[in-house]
Amino acid sequence: MSKRTQRTVFGSAALLSIAALIAKVLSAFYRVPLQNLAGDLGFYVYQQVYPLYGIGMTFALNGLPVFISRLVAEKSAADRPGLIKQLRMILVAVSLLAFVGFQLTAGWIAQAMGDPGLTPMIQAVAWMYLFMPTLALGRGYYQGVLDMSPTAVSQVVEQILRVAVIIWAAWYYHSHPGMDYYQMGTFAMMGATAGAIGAAITLYRYRHRDPFWHTVKMATPDNSWSLLTRRLVLQGGSICLFAAALILFQLVDSFTVARSLQSIGTMPIEARALKGIYDRGQPLVQLGLVLSSAFGTTLVPNLTHALQTGNRLRIQRLATQVTHISLMFSVAATAGLIALLPWINQFLFGDREQLITLGLYLVAIVLVAMINTYNSILQSVGNYRAATYGLLIGLALKIVLTGPLIRIFGLAGGSISTLIGLGVVWWIIFEQLPPMIRVAVSTKLFGTRLLGITIPMMAFTYLIAVFAQGIIGTSRGDSIIVTLIGILAGVAIFLIAALRSKLLTTREWLVLPFGSAMLHVVQRFQRK
Repeated sequence: MSKRTQRTVFGSAALLSIAALIAKVLSAFYRVPLQNLAGDLGFYVYQQVYPLYGIGMTFALNGLPVFISRLVAEKSAADRPGLIKQLRMILVAVSLLAFVGFQLTAGWIAQAMGDPGLTPMIQAVAWMYLFMPTLALGRGYYQGVLDMSPTAVSQVVEQILRVAVIIWAAWYYHSHPGMDYYQMGTFAMMGATAGAIGAAITLYRYRHRDPFWHTVKMATPDNSWSLLTRRLVLQGGSICLFAAALILFQLVDSFTVARSLQSIGTMPIEARALKGIYDRGQPLVQLGLVLSSAFGTTLVPNLTHALQTGNRLRIQRLATQVTHISLMFSVAATAGLIALLPWINQFLFGDREQLITLGLYLVAIVLVAMINTYNSILQSVGNYRAATYGLLIGLALKIVLTGPLIRIFGLAGGSISTLIGLGVVWWIIFEQLPPMIRVAVSTKLFGTRLLGITIPMMAFTYLIAVFAQGIIGTSRGDSIIVTLIGILAGVAIFLIAALRSKLLTTREWLVLPFGSAMLHVVQRFQRK
C-alpha cells in the first residue's frame, strides 16, 4: 500500500470515526430533554418501541454497510455493478417483508409488550425499514471503495433530523396538556423516517454524480444467489447482530420488565413509570461506551493485519494492548459513572430514583466493550459462528431470567439479567479466541491491578462529590457543578494512579492520542 493510499484510508477512517462519535453523542443525549419534557411515562413509551427502530438503524448504518463493503472490496470494478444490483434485490425483498410484517403484527407486538397503546408507534417506525436498502447499499459501496464521506455525512444528517423531530414532539407534548404520551411517542417515532429520508437524499446527491450507479441499472447479476444469500445471512447476520447486541437486550426488556413488575402487584401506570426510570441507564451506557471504545478499537485494524501476516509476537503484543486499553477505559468510565450516579441522575433526570438498578446496569459498559473487542478479533480470523451462537445463548438467558429475577429483586432484576446474559456472551467469545490470543489477553494480573486503582478512585471521587455538595448545595443546578468537580477529580486520580503504578506499559501509553504528553508530565514530576 502506497503512502498516498495509506493517507486516504486513515483520513477516511478518521472522518467516519468523527461522524460516528457525533451520532453516538446525539443518540445518547437527546434522551435527556425527551425525559425532561415528556416525563417518565413519555420516556417509557418511546423506549418501549425504540429497539425496533434501533435494530433497523443499526443494520442500515453499521452491520450491512460493513458486510457490503467487504463484498465490494473482494470484487473487481467490472463485477461490482452486478453485485450491487443483486444485493439490492435481496434487501428490497427483506425491507418490504419487514415493513408489511410490522404493519400487520403491530397490535400483537404491543399486546406482547403489555401495552396495546403502543400499536401506532410500532406502525410508525415500520416506515423507516423501506429506506434500509438505499442506506445500506450506498454506505456499503462507498466504504468498500474507501470513500467514507457519504456514510459520514448521511449518518450525521440522519441523526440531526431524527433528534430534531423527537425533541419537537416532546416539546409539543409538554406545551399541550391535552395530548397523551402515546400520540407524542408516535410523532417522535416518525423522526426515524424523517432521518432516513434525509440520509437517503444525502446519499442520492453522491450517487447522482457517480457514473457507477448508472452501470448498476444495466448490470446482469452473475453471482450465485444461494451463496450470496448464505453469506448475507451468516456473515452479514453476525455483524448485524453484534452491532445491535445491546439493543437486542433492550428489546427483551421491552417485552418483560413492565409485565414482570405488574405480575408482582405493581399497578400498570407505576410499572410503566418504573420502566421509564430503568431506561435512563441506556444513554449512560452509550456514553460510557463512547468513552471506552474510542481508544481500544483503534488498534483492531493493526491486529487484523498482524493476524494476516502470521507475526506471532506482534499478534500477542497487539492483542494485549487492545485488551488492556479497552478494559482500562471501560472500567474507569463505569466506576466514575457509578460513583457520581446520584448527582448525574439528579441533574439529567431531576431525581435520584433507582440508583442500585441503574448502577448495576452501568456494569454493562465493561462487558459490551470487551465483547466488541473480542468479537472484532474473531471476525478478523473469519470466525462468525461462535460469536453468533454466544449472543443467541446470552439473549436466551436474558429472556428466561428477567421475569424471575424481577420477582425476586424488583426492578434491579432486569439489570442483573442483562449482566448475566452479557457475561455469558463474553465468556463464550473469549473461549473461542485463537489460543495464542487467548493467552495474550488473559487479564487476571492486569485486572487485579486495575481494581486496585479503580476502587480507591471510586471512593475518593464519591467523597469529593459529597464534600462539594455540602459546600455548594443539593439543588438540581448544584448537582451539575458537583458532577463536573467529581469528573475532574476522578479522571485526575485515576490517570495519576495508573501512571504511577505502571498499569500500562510505555508502548501502550504511546498508542493513545494523549499518552506521550501524559508520560512527559509524569517524568518531569518524578525528576522534581
